[in-house]
Amino acid sequence: MRARVTSIIASVAIAIAVWGPISAGDGAQDGSNAASVAVAAASSSGSATDPLVSGYVEVEKVRIVLLPTKVEDRRGRIIAGLTADDFKLLEDYIPQKIQFVSAESDAPVSVAFLLDVSGSMRVSGKLEAAKEAIRYFVDSLRPRDRFALIAFADEQVAWITEFTSDRQRFLDRLAVQTGYGQTALNDAVAAAPGLVQAGADGRKAIVLITDGVDNASRTNLDRAIELARRASVPIYTVGFSSLPRELLPLKQELATNFSVLTRFSSETGGSLFAVHDPDELKEAVVRIDQELRLQYLIGYTPSRTLWNGAYRRIQLETRKSRYQVRTRNGYYATP
Repeated sequence: MRARVTSIIASVAIAIAVWGPISAGDGAQDGSNAASVAVAAASSSGSATDPLVSGYVEVEKVRIVLLPTKVEDRRGRIIAGLTADDFKLLEDYIPQKIQFVSAESDAPVSVAFLLDVSGSMRVSGKLEAAKEAIRYFVDSLRPRDRFALIAFADEQVAWITEFTSDRQRFLDRLAVQTGYGQTALNDAVAAAPGLVQAGADGRKAIVLITDGVDNASRTNLDRAIELARRASVPIYTVGFSSLPRELLPLKQELATNFSVLTRFSSETGGSLFAVHDPDELKEAVVRIDQELRLQYLIGYTPSRTLWNGAYRRIQLETRKSRYQVRTRNGYYATP
């Protein structure tokens, strides 16, 4: 006898998505999450015709897409206290039903700092300012938070410190980083999200600090963005500008390649911060910390059951037009 346990699976999948991370094969790679339940044979006192006793049960997967989401008003103030009824969600223009909205400001976070240590970061003290901002950020994190350092220059994108809560060890490794070589920004963005996705559970983010001038990548921009999309990790980019503020709108790409940094952030649900001095860099990391603490986690099961590897665009809005919503732009429906 066959018995479908879809309702049981759905309930468990939703509960896991709300209360803890899901790790189930492809879900960790394509930005969706999957959970399945296998029901074994019951006690010998049950009926022989009971499917839970016979052990023959057909199991179905339920995919839940999770969207880390930030909402702010037109003045940039973060909005808290919203519920599922306050949001409107479309997937490739098809309305979707939001199953839950979670906002847990006390939940721990895992932050990976993706630091540009190329030779251009030595100019004007940018690398030392970046290291000081990272120290400032780490000192503000809570006891259950974890942090990691990934450095990139030339053809290397490497862990300096994997996720840890040992502040002193982390800061000691950070202190000895020096600038060298060229900037392979696309290569770093292509590699880092997968490293972070595999290295941390729960709420996570990448903080990319760079002067933004790519001159050594083997990976082109579109491929880097595609790979970043496949890991559901928001990228917060902090870009240095060496130009005076009044000239930045006219020389944006020449200054720090902000158009590229904007794409990295917007496609993954992060934010872009343009900084001109160390004080602005500290302000940026404080803002990133606030956004991570006050973000929503929105979950839904897509109405389409065909998982063919296509990229699906997501449009998430609030029903109040004065609010602005930032989340990742979509996900890959990997089988």
